[in-house]
Amino acid sequence: MKPVYFLSVVLWCMLTVCVAKHSEQWPAQKHLNKGDMFQYKDCKSVGKAGYNESGVYMVWYNSTTPYKVVCQHTSDGFYTVIQQRVNGLENFNRPWDDYVRGFGHTQGDFWAGLNQIYYLTNTGQTHLTVHMQDFPGNIRQINYLNFKVEGPQQWYRLSISNAYGDVPDDLGYNNGCFFYTYDRPDPYGCAHQMTAGWWYNYCTYALPNGQYYHYGPYTPTTGMYNGIFWKDWLGFGYSLKYISLVLSHP
Repeated sequence: MKPVYFLSVVLWCMLTVCVAKHSEQWPAQKHLNKGDMFQYKDCKSVGKAGYNESGVYMVWYNSTTPYKVVCQHTSDGFYTVIQQRVNGLENFNRPWDDYVRGFGHTQGDFWAGLNQIYYLTNTGQTHLTVHMQDFPGNIRQINYLNFKVEGPQQWYRLSISNAYGDVPDDLGYNNGCFFYTYDRPDPYGCAHQMTAGWWYNYCTYALPNGQYYHYGPYTPTTGMYNGIFWKDWLGFGYSLKYISLVLSHP
């Protein structure tokens, strides 16, 4: 994706979050294609139909089951946002059920939900792009050509590979790992000590769901680094100002 896309997304999030009403369950927010009875399958089909505004849209798992997604429509293509950290207003140290169904506000901090991520990656949206920004305003991006999540019986096990971008691949360490939370913990206690749900190995080199610390460098509140870090960019001890994970078709 082009840098202008990333900057426009950051500005959209930071400007709108100032006036957005905080919500615990982001799927309760209104969708932009309300009243349209066509059963769109994803953000790409929504965009191809002429909807060019970024925001929440209703799409369909099948002919009887609708759900809501966050679409980013740009000159580069159509993207589905599955995770975003903007301001630290949302608590990400949450139980398993919250991570399964999703939480937060789509114009601020939010998590789309493991069920939604599972469905999206198993219906063709297997290209992951991670956008990052530090507090001075430096921007980085990394792409993964293969990103897929298994279903609930497999604890939403992660498959991720084929990285390229301008930061080292810190998520490859999580390939093949199950998702864990403090109430469905990993063997090493990472979810508890790092105060976030994630695909933990032992433990992780990147933590997009970590605790939001303002100003970058931080002292962890637990026995492990628990900020929003990308180890091989700014280190464990630097918590990012902004990060988002978006999916697209190859």
